[in-house]
Amino acid sequence: MARWILMSGWSQKSVTRKAIFTFTLFFLALAFGCSDKAGSEKGQGAGAAASQKGGQQQAMPVRFISVWPQKIAYTQKLPGRVVSYKVAEIRPQVSGIIQARLFEEGSLVEEGDQLYQIDPERYQADLEMAQADLESANASVANAQAVVNRYDGLVKQKVLSEQEFDDAKTQLKQSQASVSQAEAAVKTARINLAYTKVYAPISGFIGPSGVTKGALVTQQQQEPLAVIRQLDPVYVDLSQSVGDAQKLKARLIESRIQKKQNADFQVSLFFSESGEPYPHKGKLDATDLAVDEQTGAIRLRSVFPNPDNQLLPGLFVRASIEDLSSSKALVVPQKSVQIGSGGTKHVWVVGSGDKAEKRRVTTGVAYKDQWVIEDGLQEGDRVIVEGTMNLQPGAPLKPQDIAGNKKRQNQNNQAADSAQSGGH
Repeated sequence: MARWILMSGWSQKSVTRKAIFTFTLFFLALAFGCSDKAGSEKGQGAGAAASQKGGQQQAMPVRFISVWPQKIAYTQKLPGRVVSYKVAEIRPQVSGIIQARLFEEGSLVEEGDQLYQIDPERYQADLEMAQADLESANASVANAQAVVNRYDGLVKQKVLSEQEFDDAKTQLKQSQASVSQAEAAVKTARINLAYTKVYAPISGFIGPSGVTKGALVTQQQQEPLAVIRQLDPVYVDLSQSVGDAQKLKARLIESRIQKKQNADFQVSLFFSESGEPYPHKGKLDATDLAVDEQTGAIRLRSVFPNPDNQLLPGLFVRASIEDLSSSKALVVPQKSVQIGSGGTKHVWVVGSGDKAEKRRVTTGVAYKDQWVIEDGLQEGDRVIVEGTMNLQPGAPLKPQDIAGNKKRQNQNNQAADSAQSGGH
């Protein structure tokens, strides 16, 4: 009995161990099976989502404009300075003492007004001496002529030799030449005497006098006695870069050929400090054919009326050439042009298949709120204006034409107005 009990206990213990071991294996197999199934389902779900995302990328809505050539006014503001239309530096033509100054400094003088009086006594004496020499020369001519007349009869009577008669005629010619010299001396003395009165060669405003009464001046001295500037009209010399100036010259030539040399290009002027426009229009007068070595720019000269003397020589201004139009130019809104890190500029365009395309462009002058495109775009290109924030090259687009939307909106507004009018 005791032996059975022992054998029975051992057998029960063995069965218990087997049951525990079997249960443990079953639990582990169940756990690993669930984990593999969940991981497989998760992987399959992620792959399906990625596949769905890549195959069904949504088109981004954008708004564009189509670019076509149009005529634009050349309105770039160029820096410039006011230059006197005429400038005369007054210098004495003879030496002497200043006896009087006959003008008010800073006043308006007319051409021909006397400005200074130089002591004339010396030059008056020179004139009288020259006139006396002329009278002496005339007397010599009269005496030589009488000798020739007398010798002529003696030669015919063969009382006088031919040699003596030739000498008399030579003496007459020398006396006549002396008269011519004396007449020239008289003329020179009279001119010098007239130079003692210094006159204004042009009309304009005269500046401060460089000398006073009693000062000694010399003929054609370096320092001017005064300076006269004509201020109505005035020149405005504009400065422009070489590249833009070449384009401007091409436009000038083209416009003048089309208008048969009668083209006047108006210029608007703006005061640099306040930006206020000048009330009078000017016109483009000439362009320089040389490049300034220091600035690398070309000078454009324009002419402006200045009746109120608002434009003073040396004044810094800005001006724009208004009436010069380009035959063909592509323009895009400035907000559509993006600037890269290296300074390069580009725009987004709607490419083939309505895919986004990044296009590098070269811009010219600004026209209102637009850029003139010199390179990078062609006629009919669709330039994206709105919706460029998150664009990537090749991304699908849903483009809308801004011009078409505006046209439809105007038509709808007109229809609504018509309906409202009919209802009333």
